[in-house]
Amino acid sequence: MAKQERAETRSRFHVDYWEKRLYHKTFIRDGKKRVIAGWSVRLQHLEKRKAFSLGTANRSAAAVKAKEIATFLEANGWVPTLAKYKPGTEGKAQVSTVGEFLADVKKRSHLKPMTVRRYAIKLRKIVADIAKVDAGLKGKAAKAKYDYMKGGRAKWLTKVDVQRLDLLTPSSVNTWRNAYVAQAGADPVQRKSAERSAASCLRCARALFAPDVVAELKVKLPANPFAGVKLKDPGPQRYYSEVNPVWLLACAGRELKTKERSQEYLALNLCLWAGLRRKEADLLTWDQIDFENGQVHVRRTPHFEPKTEESQRDIDLPQQALDVFRSFKAGSTSEFVLKGGAPNPAATYDYYRCDATWRALNAWLRSKGIKQQKAIHALRKESGSLVAADFGIEAARQHLGHRDIHTTSAHYIAKKKRVEVNLSPGAGKLKTVD
Repeated sequence: MAKQERAETRSRFHVDYWEKRLYHKTFIRDGKKRVIAGWSVRLQHLEKRKAFSLGTANRSAAAVKAKEIATFLEANGWVPTLAKYKPGTEGKAQVSTVGEFLADVKKRSHLKPMTVRRYAIKLRKIVADIAKVDAGLKGKAAKAKYDYMKGGRAKWLTKVDVQRLDLLTPSSVNTWRNAYVAQAGADPVQRKSAERSAASCLRCARALFAPDVVAELKVKLPANPFAGVKLKDPGPQRYYSEVNPVWLLACAGRELKTKERSQEYLALNLCLWAGLRRKEADLLTWDQIDFENGQVHVRRTPHFEPKTEESQRDIDLPQQALDVFRSFKAGSTSEFVLKGGAPNPAATYDYYRCDATWRALNAWLRSKGIKQQKAIHALRKESGSLVAADFGIEAARQHLGHRDIHTTSAHYIAKKKRVEVNLSPGAGKLKTVD
């Protein structure tokens, strides 16, 4: 019996499998039950079940048609299947598709194009998982969605963008979140990472349905699928220092202060001394380094948009850093501090003028023991930690350009000074009573 059931499952997309599942629709007329000659089939996918008329009384031809529809449904989902095989009925969406929604958000909302793109990535991730767009794919087929050159990415986006938004409900979103975290297993480190990733996806996708965004849209939307979805706070991903910054700078002086790798050395100094974000350093101009007053002025420029208004700041530099930057300026003919390509302020992706420099520096930092995925960002965190140790958390917030001091405290500061209990004789103010 078990072997028979397994064989039947394996033959799901064989014609003989569907011959056994055909049926004739019936109706009542003049009090009598009548049978329609043509064959029909019922298909189930993602907890939804629909009947399809196959348009023929020939059983074999009907089975071929049933297999065709089932295969298309498995690959593309309900919306394109209904549109193709049941046009004019439920195939016409009552609410917008994911693609229509995102296009309208991009056109009408106040969100920046870069923000829309980042949020869209998160929303599509949730939709693709719920719709099981990648179900059953392995190896190269599973990785095809990352293939921008040969069309794999475009095909994947089409499959996701045709899904109707009412696929998302508070129930399906909560189920997705729990399943996503469960995939991490029992490993506490992996599970915490999955919790943070899920929370990030939900926060970004939910922001696309914010009242001030949807108020401007023209497409028809379902009820907010994130209403009532409680975002479980996984807690801050606190920074732990993995390297001694003094030692790291010394290593850079020995290994990167060469003609071939000098740009990596300069980039490291910008991020470590000034605590700059990669984008801030990538588009920094020489005019923004004030050698007379010993400061870096992070400002909005024709090429650069600060992350927040608080990101515009004046950063004090020590003489050691100024000497490094002055030596590079002496031989520079560019308006930018770092050598690279032309700026692209209209880019909706993370475009860097000096991408080759950043990649090389990232690899070098990893070779020095920095294990974080964003190794360059660790330089900024080291910079903030050093300022906090000497001048306090508020000084570190200003140095890093954070809007909220909680961000500085929770994510960017590593303990740099020892704080230990002193139980030596005579310590404290307690006196011995005879």
